[in-house]
Amino acid sequence: MRARLSIYYSKKSCEIREISLKNKPSQFIELSPKATVPVLEINASHIIDESIDIVKWFLSKNDPYQLLLPYEEDDVEELISLIDKDFKYHLDRYKYSSQFDISKKFSHRNEAVKVAECIENKISDSGYIFGNKISIYEICILPFVRQFRIADPKWFDEEFHCVKLKSILYVFINTEAFKVTMGKYKEWKSNIDSAQYFPNI
Repeated sequence: MRARLSIYYSKKSCEIREISLKNKPSQFIELSPKATVPVLEINASHIIDESIDIVKWFLSKNDPYQLLLPYEEDDVEELISLIDKDFKYHLDRYKYSSQFDISKKFSHRNEAVKVAECIENKISDSGYIFGNKISIYEICILPFVRQFRIADPKWFDEEFHCVKLKSILYVFINTEAFKVTMGKYKEWKSNIDSAQYFPNI
């Protein structure tokens, strides 16, 4: 989601190949041996396979909404890394507890909440993490917060105490950017000419 959001906000477009992680095409694995999504092929010698790097690449080409502005004042990587590592670690074990240790489901939720509190404390009275508008923080962090909500929407909406974080998430999931980003694409097949483009608007 964060990679697609960066494409949307950069006002760029690219060919998109929807990959099934249960049926990874050989071309995809050859492109990026670690075989995780997303992967951006700029040309034969330039492959980017980390989502945060894809975000920065697209926004470095065009950033009409100044989403990279926090880099002028903040240690952006520190906060985003906290989400990518600590928060996601506990999120996966909470949301997919049956695949890990189900007895620790709620202890992982509690640990994820501690990280969420760090984000909550960064959100200003304007309702955003930096300044008074969306930035790279929101497009990199909120997709994971959305996953956290999906794990138990009732608990999140009624009991999760990070009020500002909840509010900014609710705004985010109602934006045009989110709706376009969540558009569905047909699974890409290597033996079929199935070029699709994002954004498809």
